[in-house]
Amino acid sequence: MPTVFTVQADSLEECAAQLALLCSVLGLSPLLRPTQSAGTNRWLARAVPTTKAPAKEGRG
Repeated sequence: MPTVFTVQADSLEECAAQLALLCSVLGLSPLLRPTQSAGTNRWLARAVPTTKAPAKEGRG
C-alpha cells in the first residue's frame, strides 16, 4: 500500500479546504473525500501520492 496522508478537522469545510491544500502543495490525489468519522464527530479525508518515484539506475 502506498503512503497515505490524512486530514482531520472539526468541520466538512475545513477538512475539504485542507485536503485541497495538501493535494496542491504535495502533488497528491484524494483517496477518501471528507467523511464524518463515526463516534468522534470529526471529519476525515485521505490522499495518496500521484507521482511515482523515479526508477533506480541499474548497474552494468
